[in-house]
Amino acid sequence: MRALITGATGFVGPYLTELLLNHGYDVCGIYYDTPSNNSIFTGVHLEKADITDEKTVKRIISDYFPDEIYHLAGIAVTSGISKEIYYKINFGGSITVLDAAREIVPNSRVLVVGSGASYGNVPKECQPIREEQELRPIDHYAAAKAAADVSACAYAAEGLHVVRTRSFNHTGPGQSTDFVCSRLAKLIAEVALGRRDPVIEVGNTESVRDFTDVRDVVKAYWLLLQKGQSGEAYNVCSQQAYSVKEIIDCLSCYADVNLQLKISPSLLRKTDIPIILGCLEKIMKATGWEPKISLNETLQNMLKYWSDRIM
Repeated sequence: MRALITGATGFVGPYLTELLLNHGYDVCGIYYDTPSNNSIFTGVHLEKADITDEKTVKRIISDYFPDEIYHLAGIAVTSGISKEIYYKINFGGSITVLDAAREIVPNSRVLVVGSGASYGNVPKECQPIREEQELRPIDHYAAAKAAADVSACAYAAEGLHVVRTRSFNHTGPGQSTDFVCSRLAKLIAEVALGRRDPVIEVGNTESVRDFTDVRDVVKAYWLLLQKGQSGEAYNVCSQQAYSVKEIIDCLSCYADVNLQLKISPSLLRKTDIPIILGCLEKIMKATGWEPKISLNETLQNMLKYWSDRIM
């Protein structure tokens, strides 16, 4: 089997690459940012490209002719980026990949990775959120993801095998400090090693999110292309929700440090959804997948990851 991964050198890409290689795949990766760990991509054909460059994307797909396409590429940070970039990359890049797949490899299977943020501010009584919930995004990141999600339905209706994910928060070792768990793990590792004072700047610590370990997430992605129904959307989530304060408490306990928390206006969002909790019933029924790695284990792994690099 031949698999093409867009966004191969991002946070999720290396984990998915490793999984597919272990399953005996030939893997080709499209990347924009140079990989930080080249050893993961030993034996992988890498192509540097802008995912919105139609000519280049078509050339790569024509040359490689994949059986499966995992479309991970996109802007992952949910704020601080101009809205035009979100729509160009997260929506336009998806259309580029889907058009190329339909034209060149119409018998391939394509995974389009969407976001649980596209559901928007869902009332607590409607949570955990099911896939039937209306998409009502409240920011341009989520709106661009929702646009790509819905557009994928049209390609499925035209005969392309497209499976959509609504991926909730996922984290793990190697994630950028643009994301809350990794940022906190790095800061707390620095405190534990005496590299900074035990004062941590935070935003809204009462925000509650559904977190899944990235190593579980990539297993879900692979299973969805094997067993998921074309045109359908599947939540990829843990159905377990934790507040930022609970995450800080866990990391502080593992690092054996006492912290002083300081609210930073720069870390507060204009629109902050109180709770996002996904339902995993549909993906479990379709694939048998369920997350195996607890958030406690993930946080310990992340703390060690940063401690090893700080030392």
